[in-house]
Amino acid sequence: MNDLESRLPVQNSDMESQITALQRQVFLLLLALIVVSATVVFYLYYQARIIGNDLNASRPRDMQIIQTFNQHAPAIDNFNKELVNYALTHPSFQPVLEKYGWTPNSIPPKP
Repeated sequence: MNDLESRLPVQNSDMESQITALQRQVFLLLLALIVVSATVVFYLYYQARIIGNDLNASRPRDMQIIQTFNQHAPAIDNFNKELVNYALTHPSFQPVLEKYGWTPNSIPPKP
């Protein structure tokens, strides 16, 4: 039993040094995780500010485009109705509408 007792202090000091090394490694990994996380958060915050500024700068132009579309919406609807009426009266025009993927319900399918 003297052999076992003499080996235990050597193993304990070796085990303690391994535990200390593991604790140091875990601490360094946590520190690296904090640094990487902070970097990602800062980058995302910076991108959000840049995008927010771009949106605010383009807002007046976008509102003007929407207003122009709303002003011309009746003319667009009228043009669509005229196309449907023309396709109903001229069946040879229906393939043109189908070519561009526009098949309103009022156009009868080709036989």
